[in-house]
Amino acid sequence: MTMHYIGTTFPPTSQWHQDEKTLIQSIHQQIDQQFPNHSNLFINSTWFGPQFDNGEYQKFQALVEQKKKFDNVFLLAAADPVFLNHEQIQKIIDDVSASNLFLLGHFDSPYNFNFHSFVIPNYFEQYNNNELMLKTPTNIFLNYNRKPRDHRIELVNKLFENNLQNLGIITLGESNNVYNRSNLSSVPLNLQETPNKGNWGMSMEFGIPHDIHSLGNIDIWQSCFLNVVGETEFFPWDHTFVSEKTWKPIIGLRPFVVNGQSKIYAWLRDNGFKTFNHHWPHIEIEDIPEYEVHNSIVSLIKYISSLSETDIKNLYQEMLPDLVYNRNKFFEFGREQKYKTEHLFG
Repeated sequence: MTMHYIGTTFPPTSQWHQDEKTLIQSIHQQIDQQFPNHSNLFINSTWFGPQFDNGEYQKFQALVEQKKKFDNVFLLAAADPVFLNHEQIQKIIDDVSASNLFLLGHFDSPYNFNFHSFVIPNYFEQYNNNELMLKTPTNIFLNYNRKPRDHRIELVNKLFENNLQNLGIITLGESNNVYNRSNLSSVPLNLQETPNKGNWGMSMEFGIPHDIHSLGNIDIWQSCFLNVVGETEFFPWDHTFVSEKTWKPIIGLRPFVVNGQSKIYAWLRDNGFKTFNHHWPHIEIEDIPEYEVHNSIVSLIKYISSLSETDIKNLYQEMLPDLVYNRNKFFEFGREQKYKTEHLFG
C-alpha cells in the first residue's frame, strides 16, 4: 500500500486551521484502514489547481512525470468550495490512470458532508434567545456581502435600481485584484466596522471584517426581518456549497432567501430544515433558474414592504416555531456531519 497526500490548509492565523488538519488526519487514517492494499492519492482541493501558484499542483505534476499510477484518488473540499471544474478532475484521474474517484466534502457525491456545520459551533458568538428575536422591524431586509462577486453586485444594483436600498441594510466589499466592482452603480457600502478576533489575519481585505462567527452588530440584527444570504456559489452546474452565510440566519432565528444556487433550498429541505416560500406563495423563490433569482428577491422585498409593521411582527411570530426548529436542527445536523466525516467509507 502506498499513500501520497497533496494539499495545503488554511493558515495558522485561521481559527479553523487545526480543525482542518484534524479532519485531514482522520480521513488519511480511514483511507489507510479501508484501502490497505491499494495505491492511494489524497488531495485537499482547497487552493489546489493549475490556477494557483502555491506549488501544490506542481507536486501533482511531478507525480505524473514520474509516471505514478494510483488505484484510488480522493479529492477533499471542506473549508472552501470546490475549485476544480469537471474537466480538471477528469484530467487528474486520467493522468494517474486511477480506477476509482472519491469526492469528499462539498461535492455532490455520496461522500458529501458540510464541514462548516460542525466547526462553526466551536467558535460562534453565544446569544440568548432574547438577543436573537426580531424587535422593531425598521429594516425589511439585511444583505451582507464582503467579496464583490458578480451575482452579489447584480443584486445590489437591482436593489438600487428599484429604490429599495433604504428599506434594509446592504454591504458590499471593495475591489481587489480578483473581484472588481467596476460594474456596480452604487457607492461603496460598509458599516465602518472594525475587525474582531475571528478575522483570520485578512480581516479588512475588502474593507469589511471577515466575520465568520457572529451575527454582526446585534442591534442591526434585531431590527431586520428577512436575511438575504449572499452565498458564495451561484451557478447550478457547480457543486452545492452551503457556507456560514446560510447558517447565520438559521442560528439567528431569521427567515432567509438565498442569492446563490437555487438548489440550496432543496438541499436544506432534504437535510431536515424548513424553508419559507409557503409564507409568500405568490412569489416563487425556490424552484427557479438562477437568472430569475435577483428579480424574485426584489419582488419579495417589495411585497414585505407593503405590509404594516404589525403584519411583519405577526408574520415573524407565525414563523417562529420553524425558526426555533431550524436553529435546533442546525446543531443536531452539525453533530451528524461530524460523525459522517469519521465514518466515510462504511
